[in-house]
Amino acid sequence: MIEIKMKVDEVDYERALETLLPLLAEHFSSKTDNALISGILSKTKGLPVVAVKAMLKTFPQETKDELAVFCLNYYGENISHILTDTLEKQGISLKVQSVEVKYQGES
Repeated sequence: MIEIKMKVDEVDYERALETLLPLLAEHFSSKTDNALISGILSKTKGLPVVAVKAMLKTFPQETKDELAVFCLNYYGENISHILTDTLEKQGISLKVQSVEVKYQGES
């Protein structure tokens, strides 16, 4: 087995928010591991996405990155299939078994 490490930067959180807001609200409303995020997201129900995007700008970068990590792990199986299909189209036959995303903070 081969393990590949990728670094991701310059995430457009605002653009992704429209797709991911329902997922984040559902997840963090039932979790108490991050009371700040749970509290904020529970108050976003019914608010326009524009208002939530404005709130997102006030989050510390670490919090935004933690949200991104959660979403990427949630969609890990889909990402694995997309990577496998894309590589196959490029003539590289392999199966991406899993995608796991971890937050490491600033290096």
